[in-house]
Amino acid sequence: MLAIVLVSGCIGTYFYFSAVGSLMNSIQSRLKNSAALVSQALDAQDFAEIRQAGDTNRPAYRQAVEKLRALQKTNPDIAFLYIMRRDGDQVSFVADSDESGDQAVPGQIYQHVVPALLEGFAYPAVDNRICKDDWGYFMSGYAPIQHGEERFLVGLDMRANEVRAKFHALRMSGLMSLFISILLAMAFSRGLSRHFVSPIRSLIRRCQDIASGRLNDQVELKTGDELEQLIDAFNAMSNDLARARSIQRATQESLKRARDDLEVRVRQRTHDLQEANDRLVREVKERTALQEAREKTLADLQEALANVKLLHGLLPICAHCKKIRDDQGYWRQVEEYMSRHSDVRFSHSICPDCEKHVYYLAGLPNP
Repeated sequence: MLAIVLVSGCIGTYFYFSAVGSLMNSIQSRLKNSAALVSQALDAQDFAEIRQAGDTNRPAYRQAVEKLRALQKTNPDIAFLYIMRRDGDQVSFVADSDESGDQAVPGQIYQHVVPALLEGFAYPAVDNRICKDDWGYFMSGYAPIQHGEERFLVGLDMRANEVRAKFHALRMSGLMSLFISILLAMAFSRGLSRHFVSPIRSLIRRCQDIASGRLNDQVELKTGDELEQLIDAFNAMSNDLARARSIQRATQESLKRARDDLEVRVRQRTHDLQEANDRLVREVKERTALQEAREKTLADLQEALANVKLLHGLLPICAHCKKIRDDQGYWRQVEEYMSRHSDVRFSHSICPDCEKHVYYLAGLPNP
């Protein structure tokens, strides 16, 4: 609201000062053009001989005054019309349309130096501001009179109160326009507030709901413009967030189940590995014991082999009594020969065939 009032005030101020400038230019242009137009109705040769107060009885003076007064009556905004003469740097009156006792008489010196007035002897000119002289406050326009050779001009005075009245009317119009623009701005801002602020507040509340975790609610507003498109996009975003959160929760649950299952599997696999490790340890111990026993047996065998006396070569043996001939040529019993050449010791026994033969020869019954 404050921004709208400020903008309205700035725009109103801009247009007011623009209007003031335009009004001032209009007044100045009117005075200058009016002076130029009046100057075309006058001829400097008609009052060239009017120089002093005693010349007021001359017909030329009376004609000049009457003409000025007639021209004045055609424009009620003009307070005075007058004719001036310039002699060097001195400016004096020739004729004045004033009908009061303050009328300037011929030859009366004008004491005030006004730059635009001096320019008016050469070309149409106008005051750039309100000036004060012996007759009051005025804004004046000037124009050289034809055949005056830049020595005569006609001047038009517009009273300051007339100028101020025009500016006052402009100010009142500006204030009224500003007041109306503020009212319109307030009405417009109220309409905007109803059209935009309410939906925006709804969106803000919805944002707060989303921040609180409530994603399923929707903003139901129909405006028929871009704001409705924004609301639809916001609702679509809310739905996407709700779906994303559902997917996230499902994913988290799946990850939790997978983690729990993985923990169970890890514990089971750890238990299986522990059992396998224990079996391996036992097997290693058993194999170590077997290896040690094998090494001991091998050592015993190696020791036994070291003590064995090897028999090699051809041994002559009797076909009948089975005695073996040794290297010295003696026939010896098998047990004797083996005892000499190895660590074998014999014990006595009898085979079944010999048993039958012996018992038969002895005449004993076969046991």
